[in-house]
Amino acid sequence: MKKNKNFRINNLFWPAAALLALFIGAIWTNAGVIEHAPTQIRPRGYMAAPTNGRLPSGQQGAMASPRTALMMQEGISQVVSMVRPAVVGVSKPPAGQIPAGTGLTYLQPYSGSAGVVGSGVIIDRRGYILTTFQTVGTANVVQITLFSGGRRQYQADVIGVDPNTDLVLLKVRAREVFPAVVLGNSDLIEVGDLVLSIGSPFGFSRTVTMGIVSSNRRRLNIDGTRYPDMIQTDAAINEGNDGGPLVNIRGDVIGINMACYMPDNHYSGIGFAVPINDALEFINASLGA
Repeated sequence: MKKNKNFRINNLFWPAAALLALFIGAIWTNAGVIEHAPTQIRPRGYMAAPTNGRLPSGQQGAMASPRTALMMQEGISQVVSMVRPAVVGVSKPPAGQIPAGTGLTYLQPYSGSAGVVGSGVIIDRRGYILTTFQTVGTANVVQITLFSGGRRQYQADVIGVDPNTDLVLLKVRAREVFPAVVLGNSDLIEVGDLVLSIGSPFGFSRTVTMGIVSSNRRRLNIDGTRYPDMIQTDAAINEGNDGGPLVNIRGDVIGINMACYMPDNHYSGIGFAVPINDALEFINASLGA
């Protein structure tokens, strides 16, 4: 049979015409969309999320880091809000000029125009406060400043001194319920753990600094007294931080700040705290636990 030439041309023409019409229509539609779509400026490095809701393995860490940082920030803020209300200022009448220490020395309270001010932390809701001997000295009664809920001042009695740790226990002269901290387990700390220090360095009340545990078993000899397992930290502690708490990332008090290394009276980022476990026997005996 002889093939019809027009039939063959028609068979080729109509599919080609249909494809051309679809192509033109697509261009027209896209042109309309581009013309009317709002301009969208994206930040440098922007990458649209894949339709399946997952990122390639190499990009998951980069996208997760802001969330991790936010969670850490919220955790730190929560710890500070838990502990800060229980940190108090401890002041006493001036007793002469405090000699400036060189090298390894006990932390001293800050001596300013408002008097001698150190730090302390409420460890029991009945008003028992843990601080250091350097903060209290030979005084039998000191003044406590509570900063939470408005600035309030109380008298507090010295009810116990622990010569092994140089810690002092105070009792506020008031029948009130006070904010108190949770005592942690200092035996569980490890080098590199995040810690916070809260106190009144140079009279700046309830100042918060952050660092890590630089050593968890540092042997020291301070003015002839041996300490076998002090916590070393690079969290900034200075005069006035004495008696303030060293806190882990869960908000537990793991130490009481009491010494620093300041060659030529320059800050070196080397501070020391008494492990709270070393003081537990003294605390429990004083509280009748």
